[in-house]
Amino acid sequence: MNLRKTALLVVLILSLIVPQTVLAAGHKIGYNYFGNAGVLITLANNSKYVVEAFGGTTVAVDNNFSVDKIVTDLENLIAAGVDGLLVWAPTPTLYPVISQMCLEARVPFVLNDKVPADPALQEMLRQNPYFVGGVAPINADYGKAIAEYVVAQGYKTCIVNTSQPGDPSDEPRLLAFTEIFEANGGKILDIVRSSGTDGGKSQVENALIAHPNPDFIYGVGPSFGIGAVQALERYNYDTIVVTSGLEEAVLNLLADGEIAMANGDNWICGSLSALMLQAFLDGNPLKDENGRAPIIDNVGFYPVTSEQVDLYKRFFIQEQPFSVEEILAMSGSDFDLAAFTKIIEEFTLENRMAAKVSEGKVTVEELEAVGINVK
Repeated sequence: MNLRKTALLVVLILSLIVPQTVLAAGHKIGYNYFGNAGVLITLANNSKYVVEAFGGTTVAVDNNFSVDKIVTDLENLIAAGVDGLLVWAPTPTLYPVISQMCLEARVPFVLNDKVPADPALQEMLRQNPYFVGGVAPINADYGKAIAEYVVAQGYKTCIVNTSQPGDPSDEPRLLAFTEIFEANGGKILDIVRSSGTDGGKSQVENALIAHPNPDFIYGVGPSFGIGAVQALERYNYDTIVVTSGLEEAVLNLLADGEIAMANGDNWICGSLSALMLQAFLDGNPLKDENGRAPIIDNVGFYPVTSEQVDLYKRFFIQEQPFSVEEILAMSGSDFDLAAFTKIIEEFTLENRMAAKVSEGKVTVEELEAVGINVK
């Protein structure tokens, strides 16, 4: 028997012994977060909120911005006896390693916020009976929306501040942005790449020496938008900054006029991935029309204007966009992939604010005053 047949036989045998029913609540869930940054903490806290809403407990591990630590940290979570894992992995090469590790340990895992685009990697994951699925934003459309904004403003030159090549979130944004911006006569003067731990501030400062006073800087993620603002402090330019990602620091800069446009989804994939894992552990795994674990990469987003910042902070930063009661309703035998997909489709700023109106936390008039129409 060759190795491929042997591997498939092992997967088949394991699929028969995967636990289909676990206690409905009280799951012990492990998750990793890449480092102590606003965006990453928000993502992690969204997951924690859902787990605890269902009566579970969480065990978190900080990767300290080291890709090399991710596998070891996940191994430590498995050793700690978690019932399932919420996995944040920025490098597609990690997926086979993580999958094999969870297969051997018989620990269910879900990909949180980043999923592979490569069909071969997707198929490899789906061969693992402990792979719950994955959920991520529609990243290309983030870049498209940014490009459409700057084109409408008449901007023609820019510096891009982004991560290293291949990032599953940033690279699709950059490619979509580039296609639209350049097709409309725009010119990217420089693409600055860094690890993002300091937002690429020093690298952008150097780029601004070589390319003074561009029309704008596109920070492809929130840390890169913040880094761009910090870099511009050295120069008396009229360059604007646009970014994707609505962490609190970005919102403050948006309110102060130091960022001209920002969009995002408040890293709701942290909540969604936890819902997928909860369903699996409760014996109600979400499956697509072919009976496979779903890999979803179309979670939408919305822009937030400077006038909307205070309300957005109130209902997305100071509290969760979904109430505990709403979270608990996202479970049970009727909660299938169609119901899950509907939640994603309806996740808009207007929808969430309409829910807050129903809860008596804000009035229609308050929302209309800042351009949010929920009627």
